[in-house]
Amino acid sequence: MKETTRQKLIDATYEEVYSHGYQGAALADILANAGVHKGSMYHFFPNKKEMALCAINEKMGERFDNMYRGIAHQEAPYLPRLYALIRDTSRRDFKRGCPIANLVQEMSNIDEDFNRTMKEMYTQFRLSVKAIFDQAIESGELKECDTAKLALFTTSALEGAILAAKASGEPQDYIDAVECLIGYIESFRCMHP
Repeated sequence: MKETTRQKLIDATYEEVYSHGYQGAALADILANAGVHKGSMYHFFPNKKEMALCAINEKMGERFDNMYRGIAHQEAPYLPRLYALIRDTSRRDFKRGCPIANLVQEMSNIDEDFNRTMKEMYTQFRLSVKAIFDQAIESGELKECDTAKLALFTTSALEGAILAAKASGEPQDYIDAVECLIGYIESFRCMHP
């Protein structure tokens, strides 16, 4: 029962913060959406901030585990799975944008705990993409290259593509940017005889 209550709070907090930002997230709405009383919240979290940071770590960490980290732990080929993932528009919410980027823009200059948490998220995102490229080199899909820089470019391009689609309201902007990104990654392909 306790874990169910905690999970409801985590899920409701994540959705509220994703939809309205941390500063716009209303504790009363979080509690109502979770179906939890304030006293029950205090059993798990001392305040809204700690609950939000926990939701960010758990929900976004889970999202990246499901999306990117698993690719490098599978068998080759790696690039087709990466391309399928980044082309999959059903995994993105173009109206709300990227939850990490939204919080970086809102909170990184305001709160050191949020700043540190978001830096760790971006670092993990880049390292997950780098691991995919490292495996692609090892499997002969990519030629030797600086995978840290390629991962930085890839994650930056993806974040920019999501922002472009959010700003324009046109998912096609994301699709077009991703195809350009894939074309760039393909320029590192090994040429087999």
